[in-house]
Amino acid sequence: MHIKHISLKGFRNYENEEIELNKGINIFYGQNAQGKTNIIESIYLLSTGKSHRSQKDNELIKWDNEESKIKIFYEKENQDNTLEMYLKKSQKKSMKHNGVKLSKTGELLGNLITVIFSPDHMKIIKEGPAERRRFVDIILSQVKPGYFYNLSQYVKLVVQRNNLLMQAKNNSRLIDTIEIWDQQLIEYGTKVILERIEFLKLIGVYSNQIHKSITNNKEDLKLVYKSSIEYKEQGEQQIKENFKKELEKFRFIDIKRGVTHKGPHRDDILFYINDMEVKTFGSQGQQRTTLLSLKISELQFMNNETDSYPILLLDDVFSELDTERQEFLMKFIKDIQTFITCTDVEYFKKFKTDHYSLYNVVGGKIYQK
Repeated sequence: MHIKHISLKGFRNYENEEIELNKGINIFYGQNAQGKTNIIESIYLLSTGKSHRSQKDNELIKWDNEESKIKIFYEKENQDNTLEMYLKKSQKKSMKHNGVKLSKTGELLGNLITVIFSPDHMKIIKEGPAERRRFVDIILSQVKPGYFYNLSQYVKLVVQRNNLLMQAKNNSRLIDTIEIWDQQLIEYGTKVILERIEFLKLIGVYSNQIHKSITNNKEDLKLVYKSSIEYKEQGEQQIKENFKKELEKFRFIDIKRGVTHKGPHRDDILFYINDMEVKTFGSQGQQRTTLLSLKISELQFMNNETDSYPILLLDDVFSELDTERQEFLMKFIKDIQTFITCTDVEYFKKFKTDHYSLYNVVGGKIYQK
């Protein structure tokens, strides 16, 4: 799978740009605030339906424009495809795949599969559980449509249950209806938990192998799924029973506070190096190496699931890595279509690869070198 061409009209600081791309490595370089990351963002947007740095679609439209259009031409399984997104102020975005309008974001997922890596992703290691859940959810939603559906249903049910809990404070008769919501919550939530457990089991093996390679077998990396619902041996019925017990146990507290305290929306993923938790006790170097191991294992997982490597988006990553880790990453991505943003291209010359194209980005204009 690879992108052949990107068309940007009224997107961020781009008025009208057409970009022909290399099957290998595409390096976009230039000073800060010229529009390099906007290229990465446009690809990620048509891969997942969402920007990786903005919650508001209106912010993606060029400030003096009323609308924006992004179109990507790509090849997948030896067939040419297109993805399009139209953004208009005060209107919902619309999307097309091969000219056919898509009714919802879920239909966009899985067409153009990407892995994104930027310094901002250190949040996965350093910050709260929401960042780590999001990391897992984005990966699984791209390659497993069933997961995205189950997660979407679960999230809706949590919102509806929380609304009911708030109302139950002033209307005790509503308490009797909570069990109906709980049954559905357990059904979809258990499926989400099982998928996450299986995923982390696989990616844990990949990431440990990679981490050992980077650290010359000095460090073992272990991933642990910390669920608010007790489980053993991934037993579905056991998880459902424990989920039900936890919801019943916390019902009074849930009603008092108006929120649901148990379920996969409260779960976390822990990282350990040599049995030491990385978030709390890992050095900055260990935290960066953990993230690099995770991102490369993400590529491997997606390749195993789809028989094709995803497109890799590296946004200003090389400035954050030392020479050894830069070299490790470059060796791994030599056969993967990769988009790199940076301010300086000099250090790419030492990697001795001919499979790259250079694009100088200046004030919303792209000049291929």
